[in-house]
Amino acid sequence: MMVERFFTPGLAQVAYLVADEATGDAALIDPRRDVDEYMACTRERGLTITAILETHIHADFVSGARELAAATKAPIFVSAYGGPAWADHMLQDGEELPVGRQLLRSLGTPGHTPEHLSYLLIDPDQGAGPVALFSGDALFAGEVGRPDLLGAEATKRLAGQLYHTVVDRLSRLDDAVVVYPGHTAGSACGKKIGDAPRTSIGHEKRFNYAFQARSKESFVLMVLAGMPAPPTYYPVLKGINAAGPPLLATLPPGEGLEPGEVRARQAAGALVIDSRTPADFGTAHLPGALFAGLGASFTTWMGWIAPFERDVILVLSDDAQHPAARTELRRIGLDRVGGYLQGGMERWRGAGLPLEALPGMTVAALAKESLGTGGALTVLDVRSPDEWREAHIPGSINLFAGDIAQGAEPAFPREARLAVMCGSGYRSSVAASLLRQHGWSNLINVEGGMAAWSEADYPVAH
Repeated sequence: MMVERFFTPGLAQVAYLVADEATGDAALIDPRRDVDEYMACTRERGLTITAILETHIHADFVSGARELAAATKAPIFVSAYGGPAWADHMLQDGEELPVGRQLLRSLGTPGHTPEHLSYLLIDPDQGAGPVALFSGDALFAGEVGRPDLLGAEATKRLAGQLYHTVVDRLSRLDDAVVVYPGHTAGSACGKKIGDAPRTSIGHEKRFNYAFQARSKESFVLMVLAGMPAPPTYYPVLKGINAAGPPLLATLPPGEGLEPGEVRARQAAGALVIDSRTPADFGTAHLPGALFAGLGASFTTWMGWIAPFERDVILVLSDDAQHPAARTELRRIGLDRVGGYLQGGMERWRGAGLPLEALPGMTVAALAKESLGTGGALTVLDVRSPDEWREAHIPGSINLFAGDIAQGAEPAFPREARLAVMCGSGYRSSVAASLLRQHGWSNLINVEGGMAAWSEADYPVAH
């Protein structure tokens, strides 16, 4: 028995290759859209992918099942309880699929979504019972999947289904069953997902709060309490995955664009995204550009700020970053990557075209200023409400960057002097670029954010 884990940073998503090395047969569970890594692994190990399985219709990334099927000719298996119609086979609860000498048995685990299946792995070399569970988004380390992604009307019904999944399905598995979750910390598919790459049924029974509920009613209250708002692009990805995402080969590759072409396309409606560092963005950027720097948070914030119906043009630190950036965007369905500014900001400056800047302020300078709405400077903290409640600068105002991306505005005049801050300077750059588009002109980015403020031992409020 072989289980290979493929982790995707940014999405905090995990796909699994399950293989019988003796026969060379393998199955891939929940692949992402770019499948080269899976193909390279199977070639290196002499394996053949004979089945592709989906646990549910994903909301946070574009499924790679169709892409992998095109590359391997392997059939796609999905849930019979509402899985996408483009798949080859619909699995009922309890159906078994051979992978060499091993079996994958479907286990209905609704709650995160109505159609959700998990997969039990049975290895005859280790006995007749299941040895592992590929739990998708039903069960994570220390958490369960959020049941609120299909709208308010469905939330309590799905939370009730999730209760029965925990009590009637998962709790009855042997404590020794190893759990391979579909996400780790960093994903918004659960309220507070742990970072462990794997766990066990026994561990979750003992330590996961969802297993401690004494009634369905208390379970629903616990699961929904403190649930943050989901990213607003999740329904879009649900729709893409339900309809069947287009193959990557059919998408435009994007190209290097001269400054004049970038300017013309921007005037025609393209969205310019500056994906350099917060410091570089602050020094100088294209007028009207939004910030979303490459790195672990790139796909998350691109999902928040980039309309799926508009072309995207990237500004990069290095032209060589374009293929990787394009891949990350395609993972969340942003397929309209029209290209990138060839030669970057140096080429733009050389063309003598207009520039904008986002002034920065150190925490030392901020500490000297009067804080709160009564002073000349107001601190706008764009972290999540939970982060803000845990510790914030006295007198600061909280407005989550994700809410700003959806049109929320500070309750101040547009000419107010705002020091925008987050944990490090990344989200504040995102938020400031959005506010600039909406008419706020007197913005300052707090360099280093709350981390720098705390490191300097300045006072905090709770």
